[in-house]
Amino acid sequence: MRVRLREKKGHMKTTEDSKNRTATGQTNRTGRPSRAAKTHQDYWKAKLKRRSYLGRDGKTVEIPEWQVRMFHLNREGWFNLATANHAAAAVKARDIYLSLVSVGWDATEAKYKPDPIIKADVCTVGEFIAAVVHDSGLKPMTVRRYAVKLRKIVADVAKVEAGMKAKARKMKYDYVNGGRTAWLAKVDGQKLDVLTPDSVNGWRNQYLTKAGTDPVARKSAERSAASYLRCARALFAPDVVSVLKKVKLPANPFAGVKLKDPGPQRYRSDISAELLLISAERELRDKRPQLYLGLFLCLWAGLRRKEADLLLWEQVDFKRGLIHIRRTVYFEPKTEESQRDIDLAPAAIDVLRSFKKGSKTEFVLEGSDPNTNATYDFYRCDRTWCGLHAWLRSKGIRQRKAIHSLRKESGSLIASTFGIEAARQHLGHRDIRTTSAHYADKKKRVEISLPIGQAGQLRAMEGNA
Repeated sequence: MRVRLREKKGHMKTTEDSKNRTATGQTNRTGRPSRAAKTHQDYWKAKLKRRSYLGRDGKTVEIPEWQVRMFHLNREGWFNLATANHAAAAVKARDIYLSLVSVGWDATEAKYKPDPIIKADVCTVGEFIAAVVHDSGLKPMTVRRYAVKLRKIVADVAKVEAGMKAKARKMKYDYVNGGRTAWLAKVDGQKLDVLTPDSVNGWRNQYLTKAGTDPVARKSAERSAASYLRCARALFAPDVVSVLKKVKLPANPFAGVKLKDPGPQRYRSDISAELLLISAERELRDKRPQLYLGLFLCLWAGLRRKEADLLLWEQVDFKRGLIHIRRTVYFEPKTEESQRDIDLAPAAIDVLRSFKKGSKTEFVLEGSDPNTNATYDFYRCDRTWCGLHAWLRSKGIRQRKAIHSLRKESGSLIASTFGIEAARQHLGHRDIRTTSAHYADKKKRVEISLPIGQAGQLRAMEGNA
C-alpha cells in the first residue's frame, strides 16, 4: 500500500491511503501529527488508564476496566468507565467531558458516578417468622400453620432439596434424629428476598405442571397451590408487617400475585348416617365406647374434632337438650361465630347421660391432659381419633379427612330438613357460602313428574279439545 502526502501552502498535510482514499492522520506545518478535539472520542483514547491496587498478598492487581481523569473549572476527578473495551471507553469519556461542559460537575457526577446502591441486608426467613410470632399478635397456631406454607414455597424456590435423593428428602420429617432440625436450619437461613413476585408466580406454575394433564390431579394441585399462597401471603398483610420494626423486610413478594380461584370443593356424600350409627351401635358402643362417643359428637352434633376433644361436661345442658360451644380455659373457638348452641334430640341426650354416669373426668371424652401451649394440632384423645379414622375407613369412607366428613354429613342432614341457614348455625360458620359450597350435599330427591307413557290419556285429552 502506497501512502503519499499532499500539502497546500498554509494548510495541514493529510496522510491519505491511495487505495481507499481515507484519511488516516493529520500533520501540521511542522510535520507533527495534530491532536483531535476534546469533543472527539479519538482524543480520549490516549487519556484512558487502567488503575491498580496492592492486593492482600502484596502483589499489584490491575483493574480491567478503563478509567479517565477529568480536569474542568479548576477541579479534577476520576471516572470509572465500566468497560474493558478501549473504543467504548473513549466514547464514554467523551460523553462525560461534554456533560461537564454543559451541566457542570454535580450533575455529571450524579449521572456517571452515582452513589453505590447498598442492598439492604434483609432478614432471613427464620428471623421473619420469629418476629411475626413475637410482635404480630396472631395466634401461635395460626402463625405455625402459615409458616409451614411459607417454608414450603421458600424451600422450592431456593432449591433447598435440589440433587437430593428421595430418601434424603424424607429426612425433613425426622423429628427424632435431627433431620427436621437440619432442614429447618437450611430454609430459615434463606434471605427473605429469595421470594419475589416473579419467583412466586414461577413456583405456582411449576407446582401445577407437576400435576400433569390429569384433570382430577390438576384441580387438586390448583387448590393446594391456592392454599399455600393464601396462607403465606397472610403473613405479609399490612396489619402484620406494620408492627415488625425489628427486622428489615423486602418488598412484599406477593404483591401483584393473583390467586386463581379453583372453585369450591363441594362435599359429595357417600355416607348413610343411619347405617353408620347402626354399625357403631353393634360394633363400638360396648367394645370401644370412646370411639362410639367420638363418632356421636361429630355426626350427631356436628362438632369439629377440636371442639369434641376439649368438650367439658359442664357445656352439656341435659335439661334443655343443648351443647354450648364456648371459650373455656382449655379451648379457643375458631371464630366468634363458632360459639353456638347445638340442639340435641331426647335420644341423643340419653346417650350422653349414659356416658356421664361412668365418667371420672371433667371432659366428655377420655384422654390425656390438655396442652394449651401447643402450637400444633395437639389432641387429648389422639388414640380415640386414630381408632375412629381406621374404623370409618373399614366402612367404606374414603375421604382423606374421614372424621371431618361426619361433620359435613351432619350439616347436610340439617340443610335437607331445615334449610341452609339452619345448617350454617348448626356448624358455626361465619359465611353461609362456606356451608353451601363445602358442607351441604343434597339429601332428598328433587324430580319432575310428567305423564310419560300415558298415550291413551293423551288421545282422550286431544278428543275433548
